[in-house]
Formats: sequence, C-alpha cells, structure tokens
Amino acid sequence: MGSGSSHQLSPTELSDLEGASGLSKDSIKLLHYRFVELARARNRETNELFIRREDFKRVEKLKSNPLGVRIIEAFFADACCTDRLYFKDFVRVLAHFRPINKNKPHSWNDREAKLRFAFTMYDLDKSNSIAVEEFAEILKMIIGQNVEEDQVERIAEQTMREADKNGDGSITFEEFCHAMEKTDIEQKMSFRFLT
Repeated sequence: MGSGSSHQLSPTELSDLEGASGLSKDSIKLLHYRFVELARARNRETNELFIRREDFKRVEKLKSNPLGVRIIEAFFADACCTDRLYFKDFVRVLAHFRPINKNKPHSWNDREAKLRFAFTMYDLDKSNSIAVEEFAEILKMIIGQNVEEDQVERIAEQTMREADKNGDGSITFEEFCHAMEKTDIEQKMSFRFLT
C-alpha cells in the first residue's frame, strides 16, 4: 500500500479495501487512523507501516484482557509475514467482526470465517486441532482466577468428550463447527465500526 509515507489511503486503496472487506470507507478510514497510531515500524524497501506484536501490547484493553496474547496472535495467524502486520491484514482480521449482511454475503466475515477465527484462538500450537490441554489453558485464562484448576480441567475434559466426535483426543475444525452449531456466532462475533 502506498499509504506508508503519507499516512493517507489513496482513493484506489480505499475502494480496493472496501470491496475486499465489505467495510464502509468511513470504517476503513477509522481503522487506518488507529493502525497508524499503533504502527511503530516501516518496511525499509516499501516504506509501508506495519505493526509488531509489541505494538499491540501498548493497547490497555489488550493488556488487561486475559485473552490479550491470544487476540494478538490471532492478528498474525493469516498475516503475510509472521512478525509484521500490514494494514490490509489488519483490516482482514477486523472484518471478521463486521455484522453479517445476509443480502450481501462476504467471505471475510461469513459464518465459516468467524468460526475459523474463533478456532485459531484455541489452537495454540497451530496444529489445526485443539487438544484438551489447549482448551484447558484457554479456560484458565478466562475463568482461572475464579475456579479451581482441577475443576477447569474437568470442564475441559467434559467438553472434549462431547466435541471430539472421532475420539482422537483433539477437536478438528469440523468438530468445532459441529459443537458451535447452535451458537449464534454471527451475533456474538459482531460489532459495528460505524453506522
């Protein structure tokens, strides 16, 4: 993107991102403003801004969120580089949270994309499956302060027994989707950027 040196998106970049993400131009401008605030590094060859993991750690709400580290990792899961997040990747991740428009479906935030994003939050080792230990670790992050560790492990094991349909000791993406069948993920993973 040519926005690196001027901190402005060109009309072409804005239109391309609007078409690719399904977000409005105003939403993209708002995200770009926040991106520029967070980004502290530039690509030496292209002069394009990018965010590193440590840049995200300056965000107070992420620092205080028990899943903050997992949220940060989710931003980098599908990024073009493992240690850099460029603006297009930033928009791609946040587009998962745009409410679904049933009249105008979009691949970046349909039910499967939202489920895949949620799945990556649990798949700590990026093995494309969730082991009971990974599930227990996430549960501890969420409720660990309020519940005894052995109870968290029992909850994780019970959930695993219910979701692990093929009995291999882990939850695949397909099993995860089946377990989430009755969950309104479209609503739970949505927020309005701008109206």
